[in-house]
Amino acid sequence: MTNKITGIVAEWNPFHRGHETMLQKLKENNPDMSIFGVMSGSFVQRGEPALFDPWTRAKWAVKAGVDAVFELPVLASLQSADRFAEEGARLLFSLGCGTIYFGTESLEAEELKEAASYGLTEAWRDSLHQFLKEGLSYAQASAEAMRIHSPHLAEELTKPNNLLGCRYATVILSHQWPMVIHVFHRDMEHNISATTARKELLENGTTSLLPLGANEEAEELMEEGRFTDFHRYEEACLLTSRLLDEKALSSTGLFTEGLEHKWFRESQRVSYKDMLDHIKSKRYLYSRLKRIGAQLLIGGTGPSPFTSREIPSYARLLALRRKQSRLLNDIPIPVITSMAKALRTLPPTITASLLLDIEASDIRSWCLHEENFRAARQEYYKSPIVL
Repeated sequence: MTNKITGIVAEWNPFHRGHETMLQKLKENNPDMSIFGVMSGSFVQRGEPALFDPWTRAKWAVKAGVDAVFELPVLASLQSADRFAEEGARLLFSLGCGTIYFGTESLEAEELKEAASYGLTEAWRDSLHQFLKEGLSYAQASAEAMRIHSPHLAEELTKPNNLLGCRYATVILSHQWPMVIHVFHRDMEHNISATTARKELLENGTTSLLPLGANEEAEELMEEGRFTDFHRYEEACLLTSRLLDEKALSSTGLFTEGLEHKWFRESQRVSYKDMLDHIKSKRYLYSRLKRIGAQLLIGGTGPSPFTSREIPSYARLLALRRKQSRLLNDIPIPVITSMAKALRTLPPTITASLLLDIEASDIRSWCLHEENFRAARQEYYKSPIVL
């Protein structure tokens, strides 16, 4: 592990000018620092395919200053926010990163560590369980438990990037990893969001929110139809759910408290959105339901691989700055540059995860807008992009 390598956990869906500014600040303050990115691949944490393919998004990040981008396995990317943060930070640690870097709305590194430290105490857990018994959602109960310790931190942790930063800090402290936390304060007055960029691209075929060059390439991808058609994806999710009976749904282990019965009933509705609208509740938020739908689509029937607590460590390279290729030599976990070779030579625990990555990629390809780009098994033909 070295403090000369900073790690970033990201989705870059898509990579926009806010991400570019964050990297520029990091480079300005640490000109000798190398940067590794760990990025969600074909599917993102919100429970749906990414708008563009992983190689394109990784390439934009490398053009903006990242030295190497590795794919976060789909087993990790389609998890709750807590687990997503844990697995992302774990992979950075396994890659040898001595520093983790992320954006927040307001909180400093020391404040995040303070909140994380309290969140690991018995006092916090006791308060959390008490608020849960009173009927609060997990998010509300967590906030109220933190409010006992610090009203200020509780209020600030209602902001999404502060909260995600606290999750990273919690993981690092709980595992006692010797990683330094660096934060970048986002410009909330001129905030650029990936959600807005996706919305503009899907509605207009263009956006001005991406870095120079990426804007033009994104426009070409939209014009060619090389982007995820979310209507196709939702139809696939609805059909998958409709074809599974309650016993099959239950066998996956993805459902609790009898949710599989409601899932089965509501899958008879005319659209996936209508189905989820009638299932969601204070306890089962839309994002969680969307992840379940994605996990069903990828994991199939029987015990779902997404319920496992063990995710193997490997580093699948998506894009690399050629001048920094030497950094790959010091990575202590398997670095994958050829999917076919990896499936022949790596242990079964890793190949099982890689096969799920391939399946996720095939599903996303099937959902592309233009038919000519829907061929499967692209993972076998794609090599890391070297710039």
